[in-house]
Amino acid sequence: MSELNFMHENIFGIYNYCDRWCEECQYTNRCLLFKQEAEREIKYLLKDENITDDEHFSKVLADELQDAEKIFNQNSDMENSYDYSEDDDELEFGGEDDDEFDNLFDGNGTNQNDKRRELNPLIHLAEEMLKELEAYCELAKKRFPQEIEINDVANPIIKKLQILEWYLPQAAVKIRMCFWEKLQLEKAKEKNLREINEEMLNVSSRIVYLGIEKSITALKEILTLGNEFTEETKLFLSTVKMVRKMFIEEFPNGQNYKRPYFD
Repeated sequence: MSELNFMHENIFGIYNYCDRWCEECQYTNRCLLFKQEAEREIKYLLKDENITDDEHFSKVLADELQDAEKIFNQNSDMENSYDYSEDDDELEFGGEDDDEFDNLFDGNGTNQNDKRRELNPLIHLAEEMLKELEAYCELAKKRFPQEIEINDVANPIIKKLQILEWYLPQAAVKIRMCFWEKLQLEKAKEKNLREINEEMLNVSSRIVYLGIEKSITALKEILTLGNEFTEETKLFLSTVKMVRKMFIEEFPNGQNYKRPYFD
């Protein structure tokens, strides 16, 4: 990649601390990951390749994994510090490793970890929150069809909905990651490994906390607009607030941890 020739312009590892909403970020000109993805997109556009095609998507994914591996090998020797020998089945929060994803469903499409996920009320509530988000956004599309169709960012409610649709799904995923990272921290024996796991947990916790806070603010601002679905907004807001309450009880560091450059 040509941008690798300009590593001195980038902030090393800044993408490890962000919420991946690049359009809202002030550091894209100094982020290697953003530049990689932008360069790759330009390359495929110049080749007039259809990025939505399944075969093409597989090729893009393979290229991304290859680039990620190169960067990892060049900039880190942390991999040797990890102990992969322990079985992660004791994690009862649905936070399975990537290699286990193919085994999550049986022939009928039934999730084999439903019972384990039900053991954790926070993960269960976060999943219910996503269902409510989908219904809430569908209702908004019916009430504001023209504004949403043309993505009218000048309309105040559209920006609020964008905030909800970006941060809440991300929060639900990262809540599961937080439980997995918490387990890894508890299992870690070496000091340097514990420090790495603790940092990963703090970053994920912070991103979840801030995403939920921004979503709550967005919903409160929607209420001030005096629209036609005030009651639905109040109900959804109560769910998001409950997720925040439970998350803070489980991961209090998310409130006070400061990410480099971002907080």
